[in-house]
Formats: sequence, C-alpha cells, structure tokens
Amino acid sequence: KQICTVSLHAPPHTAAPLLAFSRQLVQRYPSVQQLLENEQDVITTGSYTPDVEDPEHSNPHATSAWELSLSKFRIHESVAKQAIGTAEQKIPQLPRESPDRIRATILRDIKEGHIGYRRSMRKHPLSQGGGRGGRDKRNRNNQIRFIAPRNTSQYHLL
Repeated sequence: KQICTVSLHAPPHTAAPLLAFSRQLVQRYPSVQQLLENEQDVITTGSYTPDVEDPEHSNPHATSAWELSLSKFRIHESVAKQAIGTAEQKIPQLPRESPDRIRATILRDIKEGHIGYRRSMRKHPLSQGGGRGGRDKRNRNNQIRFIAPRNTSQYHLL
C-alpha cells in the first residue's frame, strides 16, 4: 500500500520500478492480493493508518490499493503499463520487466531526450460518424499550425 502511494508522487523513472516491484510482491505473496479488491469487499475491521512505525501494524488490509487506478492514467507509458499489470495481477515477464531494467530504460530515454507518451484517440460521443469518409482524416493529419507571438512591448501592466 505504501509503495503504491509513493509511486503516485514519484517521477516516472522511480514510479515504474516501484509499481513493477509491487507487481512482484502481489505475485509472491497471495495475501497481498486482498489490497486489489474493492473497499466494499474488504472483510477486516479497523482503519488503515499509514504513519505507524511498523508497517505490519498499519492494518493495510482494511483498505484497497486505489492508487493503482490513478496510476493507470499517468501519461508515461511504462508507468501506466505497470499499474495495469499490477491491478490485473498479470505475471511479470522477467527479466524484461524487472524493476532495474525498467529504471535503466527510462533513464536512458531521458538522457537521449526521448519523451514517450500514450496517445489515445477517442471519438467524441456527440460527433456524427459518417459524412466525408477518408478525406477528412487525411486532411486532419496534414494540418500544421504555427502561432506567432505578438509584439507586446507597447503594453504595460500597472
């Protein structure tokens, strides 16, 4: 639970390995799978207290790992992929999905200036699906717009 919470606030080169590690924990220890259930399905009593010194006394099974549902929508593709894999309890493809390799790959991409992101193309629910056919799609891909900055030297804020 605490690893998932930290991964929400961490940059992608740290969050993806943390989620990969939590994915390995879920596979290794079946009792941890209770965190992946809905909060209404939780059987234990009490409340989760994250600020206890000993993590075993924090009562982590009284809550769910809702952080995974937020991490699924992170813009960095590898973080979202690890969050989805953890939530769906997929077995990690070792050594390809080991936390060390994921971190090294992301750091290499950052060093090379590569910015990966997930692009999702969804149809607007109010749009009409027919009409122009393939011509509209072709024109949409070829449009490039440049915005020229205005000369604001004459305007002063008081």
